[in-house]
Amino acid sequence: MKTTTIKVFLLCIFLSVTSCSSNDSNEEENIIPEKNSYDYYVNTAMQKAIDDLGITIHKGLTPPNVEGVYAINPFYCAKSTQPNDTFEDLEVGLSTLTLSNQNTAKLSVDFNNFLIYSIMFKNETWQGKGSFISGEGNKFSILLHSNGELESNNSVSKFQNLIILSGEIDVQNNKIKGIKNLQMASIMSDDYGDPHKTLIEIGQGRLFTNSYAPAK
Repeated sequence: MKTTTIKVFLLCIFLSVTSCSSNDSNEEENIIPEKNSYDYYVNTAMQKAIDDLGITIHKGLTPPNVEGVYAINPFYCAKSTQPNDTFEDLEVGLSTLTLSNQNTAKLSVDFNNFLIYSIMFKNETWQGKGSFISGEGNKFSILLHSNGELESNNSVSKFQNLIILSGEIDVQNNKIKGIKNLQMASIMSDDYGDPHKTLIEIGQGRLFTNSYAPAK
């Protein structure tokens, strides 16, 4: 009788532990990364493009104030993962970058980048609200899922892309003067079928750089 009771008791413990382990596993699988985290923006395919482009990402929970309007001239395409991309190693135009509404507690900032091409009759806009910002000291990185538009030859192509902006804020006399060592990566995530055949392929990206982007 005692042996039977012990066996039943051990079986109950086993079933209880198994049930808890199963629930813990399901909970882990259903965890959605928080918006103010790197994993929220970057999946496996995006990570490969990031690695191929070689952009620097400044991590940390104490990024500097980056609010301002900056002129990126030239907007130079240093690298592309798109095969036979004619943009690579080319100054493609002038870009105006606007960073606003930075929230220190939420690690967020609103982003808008407007590019006027010098090599063709095109304008391109990338924008997003509540982008994730990380960094420490004067170095920072911003990640966002951007809503983009490319205006070309009386047509407008809409798309979504992952944007990563990295750099170092130049502060003089407590005033932001510009961004040093600016890097900006754009990786296509959704081209909505690319009806006008003007966009790079999904999963492909470009890296744009500028040694110094002055504040306006």
